Amino acid sequence: MCRTLNAPTYLYFELVCRRCTPTSRQWWNDILAKITSPFRREEFANAYTKVARKLGGAPLELDPDEVSALSSSGLPLFQGQALHELGRTVLLLCATEYLALNEQAEWIEALYARGDNAEREALLHALPLLPEPDRFLSTAVEACRSNVQTIFEAIACENPYPARHFPELNFNQMVMKAIFIGVPLGRIVGLPSRIAPVLVRMTKDYVQERTAAGRPVPDDIQFITSGG
Repeated sequence: MCRTLNAPTYLYFELVCRRCTPTSRQWWNDILAKITSPFRREEFANAYTKVARKLGGAPLELDPDEVSALSSSGLPLFQGQALHELGRTVLLLCATEYLALNEQAEWIEALYARGDNAEREALLHALPLLPEPDRFLSTAVEACRSNVQTIFEAIACENPYPARHFPELNFNQMVMKAIFIGVPLGRIVGLPSRIAPVLVRMTKDYVQERTAAGRPVPDDIQFITSGG
């Protein structure tokens, strides 16, 4: 594997290793060993694409010791998510050890742009774990504009990135889109701390418009209109 792995990357690396077949374990070790300096973008992109086929999509089921190790480190559990998504997270974390810091934002944008839906979703879930994650704001905001609901949910739901890094305008737009497309507001991490007067006004206007048109209003919108 790559020369050094920080603690979060190593924990996730081990989770993947324990679930590999002998064949996929060999591929997994070989591909991580190739992530070195100088960083080769095309080789990485090819590996990132192949992860689903090589590691498979079995849902991740953690044992109590694994849950404890991740929880004590403050890391997302990835419980129930496909193994290949965790594998892609490890590749991204490892790559940031070798790609120059000033190149990483553009690299993440390019990786997102060329990826299929599953690749994009994995990248979005990994954003909070990457170094200086605020640098990837443009990619995260772009994901909120997607018409693919699973991509929108990858950034908007069960993901601490928006609450931590989105400016008020972008965060409010994301919340309103969640309301429009029927995403439960309880899935938006950190929403209570980001309820501001502008968002309250936007949701009240929405309620008034829906009510005037005789259309239903989501019950959970009251959480915002009441000011949290």
